[in-house]
Amino acid sequence: MSSKVFIRTGTAIIEIDRIKEACRNKRFLSDYFSSDEIRFFVKHKLSPALIAENYCVKIAFAKAIGTGMRVVRARDITVLRDRLGSPFIITTGYAKMLEQREEYEFNLSVAHCKGYATASVVINK
Repeated sequence: MSSKVFIRTGTAIIEIDRIKEACRNKRFLSDYFSSDEIRFFVKHKLSPALIAENYCVKIAFAKAIGTGMRVVRARDITVLRDRLGSPFIITTGYAKMLEQREEYEFNLSVAHCKGYATASVVINK
């Protein structure tokens, strides 16, 4: 029986107002989010809180793998929700290669309140 072992963790927090401001830039969504994420945001009326949560996951993910955003592109990390609303990650590009090579399993948690959004990513192997 194999068991998963804790490897690393990353966390991020951001002011939702910063995301509202960033969304004024027409390229922000397309530069940082996958088309699946953008469809999810549109379905939820471009909620700045949800956009901020996903943004935080990307930062927390980069911290957890230890490279920051220098190596992994933000669009290589897609954050969606299952039918119960629980977030999950789909990786592409270098993030996918790393996930497969290292046999990583990602667990995440997101939250927001009136002014802030936060995310934590835990990597097990």
